[in-house]
Amino acid sequence: MISVGERRSLVVASQCDSLNLLSFLPDAGHQVSTALLDPAIGGCVPALGDGRGLLVDPTMVELDDALVEAFERASDDEATLFLSLVGHGEYADDDFYFLTKDTGLPVDSRRSFLFAQRIKELLGRYSMLDGLVILLDTCHAGIGARQAGQRWLRIVGEAGKRFDLLTASDDRVAANGCFSRSLVSVLRSGHTEFGERVRCADLKRVITGLCPMQTAIHLGFDGTREVAEADQGLWLALNSSPAWRRSPLAGNPAAPTIERLTANYQPDPKLGETVGRLLTGARLVAITGEAGAGKSTMLAALARPSVAGSYVPPDFLHGVLFANRGDTAERLARELARQLRRTVPGFAEAEQAHGAGLDDAARSGASVFDLALLGPLRTLAPQWTGAPVRIAIDGLDDLDPDVGERVCGLIRSLSTEAGLEPVTTVVATRNPARLPAAAEVRLEMAGGFEPPGGWGQPSVDPVPVAREPADSGGWGGYDTGSPTSPRITPATLIIDVPGQAPAHHDLSFGLTTLGRSRNAAIRLGDSRVSRLHCKIRWDGTNAWLTDLDSANGTFVNGQRMPAATLAHGDVLRLGDSTVTFISVARADEEADVEQGTGAVASPRPGQAVLLQLLGLAATRGPIPISILTAASAAAGGPDRRVHVRDFLAGLGDSVSRTRAGLADETVLWTGEAPVLFPDAATRLHARLAAATSEVALVIGDDEPTLEQAYAAANEAEHFWLAGLHEDALAALERRTSHIPVENRERWAAWARRAERELGGTDRITLRCKARHATWTGKAGDAAAALARFEELLPIATATLSSGDEEVLSIRHNIGYLLMELGRFEESRSAFEALVGDATHALGADHRETLHARHLLAVATGKTGNGAESLRLSRELLPRAKQALGDGEIVGHVRHNIAFWSAEIEHPPPSFRSIDSSSAKRRDG
Repeated sequence: MISVGERRSLVVASQCDSLNLLSFLPDAGHQVSTALLDPAIGGCVPALGDGRGLLVDPTMVELDDALVEAFERASDDEATLFLSLVGHGEYADDDFYFLTKDTGLPVDSRRSFLFAQRIKELLGRYSMLDGLVILLDTCHAGIGARQAGQRWLRIVGEAGKRFDLLTASDDRVAANGCFSRSLVSVLRSGHTEFGERVRCADLKRVITGLCPMQTAIHLGFDGTREVAEADQGLWLALNSSPAWRRSPLAGNPAAPTIERLTANYQPDPKLGETVGRLLTGARLVAITGEAGAGKSTMLAALARPSVAGSYVPPDFLHGVLFANRGDTAERLARELARQLRRTVPGFAEAEQAHGAGLDDAARSGASVFDLALLGPLRTLAPQWTGAPVRIAIDGLDDLDPDVGERVCGLIRSLSTEAGLEPVTTVVATRNPARLPAAAEVRLEMAGGFEPPGGWGQPSVDPVPVAREPADSGGWGGYDTGSPTSPRITPATLIIDVPGQAPAHHDLSFGLTTLGRSRNAAIRLGDSRVSRLHCKIRWDGTNAWLTDLDSANGTFVNGQRMPAATLAHGDVLRLGDSTVTFISVARADEEADVEQGTGAVASPRPGQAVLLQLLGLAATRGPIPISILTAASAAAGGPDRRVHVRDFLAGLGDSVSRTRAGLADETVLWTGEAPVLFPDAATRLHARLAAATSEVALVIGDDEPTLEQAYAAANEAEHFWLAGLHEDALAALERRTSHIPVENRERWAAWARRAERELGGTDRITLRCKARHATWTGKAGDAAAALARFEELLPIATATLSSGDEEVLSIRHNIGYLLMELGRFEESRSAFEALVGDATHALGADHRETLHARHLLAVATGKTGNGAESLRLSRELLPRAKQALGDGEIVGHVRHNIAFWSAEIEHPPPSFRSIDSSSAKRRDG
């Protein structure tokens, strides 16, 4: 199901009284509207305020009023708008008219609805619209569909907004509604070859086959130029194909990556070898090879049988994980368990049975892999009679080392543990030595393509660019070399074509072509310009111009140049047109000098800021668009989600977007990350940290949202990389897991990191080690926790002094753990000494002092001296209440008084131990 509110639909189905009646109306319009408004298919809500999503036989005025309202409401809510037109249409005077019920013939702007021009006007007026999708099922009245599409692009594209258009009509009467009927059929049934979401480009291929009498045309526009694949957020519907919906890819965050990897996939015999090993008894198969050998692609093909020819049987895998650096064990376990609930019969019931059978001690000592995966699979295995449960894992080499080791432990249990024989696992890795014995399928570099560094992560240590790089298929580009490389800033071309108003075009990173052809990135309506006249390659710092053997040549500042390095302010002449190159950073520097400041500015243009944030965030996995937008706004970049998406649309396949176009979208930069000076990286990490800290905490054991999962994994990381170590620790403590073992493992990793980066005696390191010890005890191992605190105490005392609150807290925990282990007299002595030292160092009314006094009373009672315990608690109560109010500690003091009062006045036949809740362990 799709959360509604981000997508608005308006379908217009109209007869024209001046023309023949269309027999398929209004039924075709009703069916299109119903499909788009279905929460399980199109996920839209009606575009009009009165709840209407369908307009039947409107007049010109009624249609215009509806369009204005739809655009205004969608813009106000930053929503995507879907417009579908079914009926009569005609091209005249180089524009498109939609023929409403009251249209007069011949068509003109007074008696007919000038639809394309009106859409351009509305796009310009309502600028916060988050993209537009137009479905057009009309005749084109004497003009071919392709020519009509080009005119649409020219007219509507002038608004400079993202849109997608799909039409499949010719010069006859809308072909009996074949386009609309086929559209609805495909949306409702889905298609095995589609990915998770159905886009206009997908439908073009299918409708071409279903409607052979029509020419299907798809046009995508990213706001600046035509693109073959439109904005990832402008999709029509979820894929309703039963094969897709029962696969582990449905709802899988890795689905966009898997779709990208398997686009144009050519089945490899090695894929057949992998399947054969999995079918013939291997419990673990390792797909190995160097970076770039195609491991991820092969694993993706296993997950998507529709692209694998005859090699992979249907419904082959039950679970697929594509892990990223920054993923936590909890997120990975939760995602895999979610998939298995859908794909493995009985898993959900086994999960419930396993959880119900755990007591508190067992639950406290279990990891998330035990709770979510291994336990349910152990419960399910004895009665499992189906085919093996097959699980695929990619990205093992990219995980944070501590998480990677834990995932290896999971793989080891799945592939070697007695009782889990029904489970088989396939893993892609460069380092099979870290795995248990496995059947290995080795890939060589001649196999499928992966970019350097693997999919989903930026390359490491790229070579600085000193001249125009050779075209490397999209993976080369701008200078990302040493820390002294110039920062990346945007550039703009000011284009002046005779007879047209000057236009601005922001250069994209990489290659931009200029010419008369529709295949040029920037089209110039100048007859003296060649179809592909020249190209400009921009790496974020430098721009290189190359003439493409144009008939009339390319001139730079009056000189004909076959190639040149462009400088700020250079004027290019192409035919009768001029193109001025503006380097934004240089322009701002000159403006600073002109203002007489005497200093050169260090600007952070909006798009450059956003690109830098994307590059930083990519090292921690996909980032929720809400957090990215908040950080961008704080750093001086785009401050609205729609503007962020405008920029993302222009990046194409350099970003991977999960749930694109929805409120919980996540974004992953997959290109080479821009190089930043250390101070700039520090500032941007601080912005990311601040934005992440605004995410609400998870309550109890609720399933975290994507934002909450990202915050749990990365808030502390961003604070740490911003140099805000205290804030990082505060974030770790604030975003604790409800699973004690996961907190223990997390603090262990941070303790090692702090010691490595700050030293073993730094206060931050000591605090991390103390929290690790605390959670070791909470995970059920009091003896190990006590040993860790006792080892830490002399180091902390020597470093911080005996009266430091951190040292006193360590002593507090030692006293409590001694009591928990039954060493009551040692515990009493420890708290007796602690009370004196805490009173001296912190004061008699400090919380630490009062808590120590309470636990001294409890420990005294544990030694058998109830009267003394009662005296100590009664003496403590008034001071504690005055200092702390009726809080937790005062409640425990009263509990101890009530217990020992009852014991002493009315002793029971045998000694009863007090409730352990009256003596809670301090958190570190």
